[in-house]
Amino acid sequence: MAIDLHYSDTWADPGHQTRPAAWADHSFSQLQADVYDHTLEVCEHLKSRGATPNMVQIGNEINSGMLWPEGHTNEWDGLAALLKQGYEAAKACSASIDVMLHIANAGDGVGARKWFDNARARGVPWDVAGLSYYSYWHGPMAAMTDTVRDLKTHYGKPVVIAETAYPFTLGENDGEDNLIHDPGLLTPGYPASPIGQSDNLKAVLAAADSGGAVGVFYWEPTWTAVKGNGWDPANPESGDQWENQALFDFDRRSLPALSAFKPWSQR
Repeated sequence: MAIDLHYSDTWADPGHQTRPAAWADHSFSQLQADVYDHTLEVCEHLKSRGATPNMVQIGNEINSGMLWPEGHTNEWDGLAALLKQGYEAAKACSASIDVMLHIANAGDGVGARKWFDNARARGVPWDVAGLSYYSYWHGPMAAMTDTVRDLKTHYGKPVVIAETAYPFTLGENDGEDNLIHDPGLLTPGYPASPIGQSDNLKAVLAAADSGGAVGVFYWEPTWTAVKGNGWDPANPESGDQWENQALFDFDRRSLPALSAFKPWSQR
């Protein structure tokens, strides 16, 4: 089981890394303690119930850092201090836990190397490098393969594709406009259809495998348009922008792409 900690009251990604409201006025030393305490608390809670994580991700798509402004990559020393706290807390919970550092845009090999070089230069430890790869945003799959291979070779650590997805339709099934809603946004050669989605995922798996990735996570296979399953947990009527990229159709039936993972698991 892998746990992805966002350290925010809402979604965290390269453009959004807002502090939780409860930490808004905390000093930087308090913020470091917050990261440690929250990471350890979540991990210990799971451990006490027989569900110790295999992997803990410190932040989500942290290309530009986390817990802005102190943890922004404009302040790399601050970000490094926060990441170290998260790592230490995960290991305090269980030495067997692998700690992932996850950035977006696996198509940008230069940017990925620069990011992890900055982390390594400041003594930030990690066990697994995570990359997001969406073919409609991040460019050719060959570039993703090159990035995976380069990080694995350069740092001597496992690499995973921590996020990928593709639409099986351009249709809507709730009141939220989908992120991928227009044919012009699609990757050439992969229509927004059940087979197009499956073919895209198979190609991503093959490209990741070619670079030496140890795994691929799909985000988010079960985010279907069901009441209470929307983007806002406080509003059961909210929808999401990803239901057309789930691995289950609008009638909750599994799609062909779901079976694409089976050959990978049998490698």
